[in-house]
Amino acid sequence: MHTILIANPKGGCGKTTLATNVAGFLAGKRQRVAIADDDPQQSASFWLGRRPELFPKVLAAPADPRERKDFNWIVVDSPAGLHGDQLRDEVRRADAVLIPLTPSVFDMAATARFLHTIGEYKAVKGGELPIGLVAMRFDARTHSASELDEFLKACSFPVVGHLRDTQVYVYCARDGASVFDMPRSRAEQDWEQWKPLTRWIGRLAT
Repeated sequence: MHTILIANPKGGCGKTTLATNVAGFLAGKRQRVAIADDDPQQSASFWLGRRPELFPKVLAAPADPRERKDFNWIVVDSPAGLHGDQLRDEVRRADAVLIPLTPSVFDMAATARFLHTIGEYKAVKGGELPIGLVAMRFDARTHSASELDEFLKACSFPVVGHLRDTQVYVYCARDGASVFDMPRSRAEQDWEQWKPLTRWIGRLAT
């Protein structure tokens, strides 16, 4: 079993969007996938409840960690404000961490503090825990996107994806879908943008 923690203490940075689409990608690869919805808003659970039966199966993660061993992947949608012992415990249980952030000065400031915190953890210092940064709602034509790219270049962790600002993700949230469940005519551009990220996820299983 592999556990991917989606984490950033800043609310509204795209954690649930990233978590549900990662789960949808893995499910489409015929993996047994569950989402652990640790966010009090329960947005990932809402998404699960709206997911059509005909789509590749994504389940809610059992509360008992022993029952999670039946899955190939657990995707953890963590709450905003994750810090202290709770953060340390979540990171300890993870096999990889994805950190989403948007082109916002508030997101960048919160993420900088977060990266400094987890960068002090032994597993992260030793390079044993893969960490990936994902730019969310990214529009390369904007000044804020340029600022985000400058911020990401200065980070010590790899950037594994730039996902565009598009209503496709809004529709997916509404319909219990991921971009990988969408027809090519609507999501081909997004599939291309996901390729670096899906390759990064694929390496976790090797």
